[in-house]
Amino acid sequence: MPPMQAGFSIDADIRPPGQGDRRAVVADDDPGQRDELARHLTARGFTVTKLSSGFEALTVIGAEGPAVALLRRHRPEDEADRAAALACMLYPRTRIILTAAAPDAQPDNSPVTVLTRPVDLDLLDRCLEGL
Repeated sequence: MPPMQAGFSIDADIRPPGQGDRRAVVADDDPGQRDELARHLTARGFTVTKLSSGFEALTVIGAEGPAVALLRRHRPEDEADRAAALACMLYPRTRIILTAAAPDAQPDNSPVTVLTRPVDLDLLDRCLEGL
């Protein structure tokens, strides 16, 4: 029998948001809106990862530690709502922003911001201040 090897190594680039380059995730099944948001964030100095669903975004948020993640919500309590809730619990340093077709009243203490689609880019910029 060969001798047992002790120890192992995991090489992972794990860092909190805001360390090194600024990262963002845009998860939207509408390619036009996804591309517009990604272009806007890129112009503001973010490195952007584009995806088509909120649950895909969870893996990327965990791996990349973005400062902000924008997830499309079709209706309350859908996949994006669940993904946003999980992201807030698992990755509290990432700012989660939902984009929705209709205005939404979030509680004052909600960790999630909801922006109406099409997203007002000036309002998005105000959400990004301080990141």
